[in-house]
Amino acid sequence: MSDENSHATAKVHPATREILPDDPMQMHGFEVPGDPNLMLRLLVEEYARIGWGAEEILQLARDPNYQAFHGLLQFFGEEKLTSQIGQILARCGVIRVTTKETVPTSERLVQIEMLE
Repeated sequence: MSDENSHATAKVHPATREILPDDPMQMHGFEVPGDPNLMLRLLVEEYARIGWGAEEILQLARDPNYQAFHGLLQFFGEEKLTSQIGQILARCGVIRVTTKETVPTSERLVQIEMLE
């Protein structure tokens, strides 16, 4: 074994790791460098694929608890964000699915006789 590997820490799956008091296991959001137009496009397309329209997506952006979309709202402003969401949805569309339940068929057997 080389000297590099002798100081390595063994991998431990997070589910089996000991919970320490200074490790609250809470999610924290923070900004990272990147293209806000690309981020907006990806988020809008993702929600369009689950059937959300422009108004539903805008409501998500207005919620400060959803940091990604809310940050984009603050970056672009409401008017520009609304316009860009509309343009993205016009290009990719919104998937809409309808399900219908049919009346169960009778489980009674019917004897059919052939006439000669």
